Amino acid sequence: MESKKESEFTKVFSAWDILVIAFGAMIGWGWVVSTGDWIERGGVLGAVLGFVLGGVMIFFIGLTYAELTPAMPECGGEHVFSFKAMGANGSFVCSWAIILGYVSVVCFEACALPTIITYIYPGFLKGYLYTVGGFKVYASWLAVAVAMSIFITYINIRGAKTAAVLQTVLTVIIGGAGILLIVASVITGSQANLEGQMFVGSGSGIARNILRVAMMSPFYFIGFDVIPQAAEEINVPLKKIAKMLLLSIVLAVAFYALVIFAVGYVMNSGAIAASASSGSGLVTADAMAAAFKTSVMAKVLIVGGMCGIVTSWNSFLIGGSRAMYSMAESYMIPKFFGKLHEKYKTPITSLVLIGVLSCLAPFAGRKMLVWIVDAGNLACCLAYCMVAMSFVILRKKSPEMPRPYKVKHYKVVGFFAIVLSGFMVLMYILPGTGATLSLPEWVIAGGWGAFGVVLYAVCKVKYGEKFGTLVDVANDELDAEAARERQAAAGIAAAEAGAEPAPAMASKTISPDFAKAKAVNAAGAEMLRDASAIPDTFQYFLPVNLVFGYGKTKEAGALAGKYGHKALIVTGRSSAKKSGLLDRVRGSLQEAGLETVLYDKVTSNPLTTTAQEGADLAKQEGCDVVVGIGGGSIMDAAKGMAFMAVNDGAFDDYIYNRRSSDQALPLVLIPTTCGTGSEGNGFAVFTNPETGDKKSLRSPAIVAKASIVDPENMMTMPKKVLASVGFDALCHCMEAYTARKAQPFTDALCMYAIPLIVGNLVDLYQGKESREAWEAMSIASTIGGMVINTAGVTLAHAMEHPVSGLKNVTHGAGLAAITPYAIAASWEGNRFKYGKLSRMLGGYTAEDCAEKVRTLLRELDLNITLEDLGVTEGDIPWLTQNCFKVSKANIDNNPTMLAEEDVAEIYRRALHGESLKLARTA
Repeated sequence: MESKKESEFTKVFSAWDILVIAFGAMIGWGWVVSTGDWIERGGVLGAVLGFVLGGVMIFFIGLTYAELTPAMPECGGEHVFSFKAMGANGSFVCSWAIILGYVSVVCFEACALPTIITYIYPGFLKGYLYTVGGFKVYASWLAVAVAMSIFITYINIRGAKTAAVLQTVLTVIIGGAGILLIVASVITGSQANLEGQMFVGSGSGIARNILRVAMMSPFYFIGFDVIPQAAEEINVPLKKIAKMLLLSIVLAVAFYALVIFAVGYVMNSGAIAASASSGSGLVTADAMAAAFKTSVMAKVLIVGGMCGIVTSWNSFLIGGSRAMYSMAESYMIPKFFGKLHEKYKTPITSLVLIGVLSCLAPFAGRKMLVWIVDAGNLACCLAYCMVAMSFVILRKKSPEMPRPYKVKHYKVVGFFAIVLSGFMVLMYILPGTGATLSLPEWVIAGGWGAFGVVLYAVCKVKYGEKFGTLVDVANDELDAEAARERQAAAGIAAAEAGAEPAPAMASKTISPDFAKAKAVNAAGAEMLRDASAIPDTFQYFLPVNLVFGYGKTKEAGALAGKYGHKALIVTGRSSAKKSGLLDRVRGSLQEAGLETVLYDKVTSNPLTTTAQEGADLAKQEGCDVVVGIGGGSIMDAAKGMAFMAVNDGAFDDYIYNRRSSDQALPLVLIPTTCGTGSEGNGFAVFTNPETGDKKSLRSPAIVAKASIVDPENMMTMPKKVLASVGFDALCHCMEAYTARKAQPFTDALCMYAIPLIVGNLVDLYQGKESREAWEAMSIASTIGGMVINTAGVTLAHAMEHPVSGLKNVTHGAGLAAITPYAIAASWEGNRFKYGKLSRMLGGYTAEDCAEKVRTLLRELDLNITLEDLGVTEGDIPWLTQNCFKVSKANIDNNPTMLAEEDVAEIYRRALHGESLKLARTA
């Protein structure tokens, strides 16, 4: 079945955030250092037209991104687009290319920033170290580069929103510097300065020179594609994401065009030529000084340019780390690159690696990094071309895909996007274009590609079938069912809370809201009808005599006396003796004229051999009734002894249904823990000590003839035991409620019992005891046993039994480690019921249920992992195999079907307490 996972990222980016991230990525340092060159190539108006024409070229590519990003708003952008269109191999090439592009810019900017400082403070360079490729490396230059690399990386690790705040501040400074230049040029500039430099050349030469500018201008617009990389973190309506992406391109084109015009309007051709041939060559800074008639303003503009370096650096670090995360999630690169910071939810391993590279890059000198960034630009253009092709392919391949922003005339847009991005690639390949890669740059590009081939091969071998997998991230805006469930949840919650206002409160001011509430409630009611339809046929049979109430233990003799004359009393080693309960029960039996024989060797997770030993004792002593006093393990052991006392053959034959019987000695059960509910069903769970298999004996013959549920017997439980067994009782009810075999009677009982447990277990554990609370827990526990007799258990119990069978851990503790993950893997199978459970636990929708269970476990000090219970990575294959061997029926009873690899993955996540956001492959 197709499945989705919940996003592990936090949605923190606003529309403004994504706009400044994309705009800041496109507006780097080039507008400060290269404007004079652009004017000399095409003239003032010619350069403006060239940038507008280049902007149109990039806008076609942007349109493909604008459609694909809101359609697939997942971390990785290009990775996801190309995967859906071209499969794993195409996705690897596209993603690997874009990572080179992003990382190269990050490393280059680490060198650019200290280089720019030398323009402001010529004496900044101190401590000459060495020369690389003609570039002199100084200690002060290196110190600034490394310090800023550490700072930018730290900001990004601290959270996406922190990085966005930095981006906003710096982008405002850039914009402010640019606006100052433009406004000042209008005021102090002159049209006369444009004479002789509107265009370069004459006749057809003008057009050629405009095209020269147009051909190189798209490279200054690389960066808008950071938006899809971080799409999973954007908290904006999907259609608006597309609009912000396109707006960022328009603003960047406008910014470059206006800066070019401002420079030409305030400086004539001679001044521009003189500035360009000067030592700094910062024509735009000189234009700022001329506009304000002070050299101080030149430094102000240079500061704005420095901010452009940092915004580009910041944006590409965001993009590069998310691209690496997405590849790791698809097992295309080592999985640890997909690790998120526990607190800040940022891809910390990827960020640290890129940060380290940016710290090391300055040591190679600026010349080496120019080569790297040129190779990276080729890689970015290749990725653009593959995304443009993906845009067209997906229109053919997946026409039904929801597209919040759908581009008109997709064939025309796709054609131009492919041709123009392909043209950009060719400019780096063909000689004589002015952008052709040099030999060192080809070595870098080829080396990156070769490294990718090696990594591809290694990861394909290491991860096997997992390599090249992609699981979609759930998105309510795209998932109509999820949106409907959320709306219905609000209605159901309102109905359960009695939301309708009293007539006296009705007024014109509240009636519109109330009308909306009624509409939402109607949606909830509709979902209720859909999700809770009564099955065509069902059967309910549970002949157990429940005797409930304080002090009812004294009736043990009268109840057992109806079925025999000699009782086998089954207990554990000490608790019933220490509490005096054993003596009270034995006294009651003897008063009723029954002889007694004691078996007190039962331990937790009872063994098949223990049951057989007790059965042999019962036969040897001539016992004709069995009385179990204790928790679930003891009651189950008593059932097994009663069963095997009258049945021949091997115990396992009955457990595995190779033989069957409807005979057993009569049973009277007296629970001392409020957890297993064994007193209310015909199940008994045993572990085979030879195989480690933990499986249930199921027979109506082992339903107790009478069960005495006396809350007073529960009150001596240690708090740690209470937490464990109480959670087991909750799991029984939750699993029975969501089971495929659930039916109206079990649902009704579950809905009665779950609030009793949720409302009282934590209080009792925390010492807030009351008679009523113990009554509530006692009856809820018994109900839990009753409902699983009919509806059965599901995934959590199926997975826990192998754990306690192998490691002999407490059943409730094993459930605590597994249940949140089992729910996370199952809730999509029955949104309504898991939503109902979630609201009972304090959540809102089905998606919240797993986390709300974990919250409850924290309050019970049971927020544990399988590793805490002694499970290791090496145990997972056996646990998975054994789960399907002994509990296949329980897995099939789960609302969502799961394959062995899914169960293994749940074990892995539960092993270390990893994220609850699970994916399935079945």
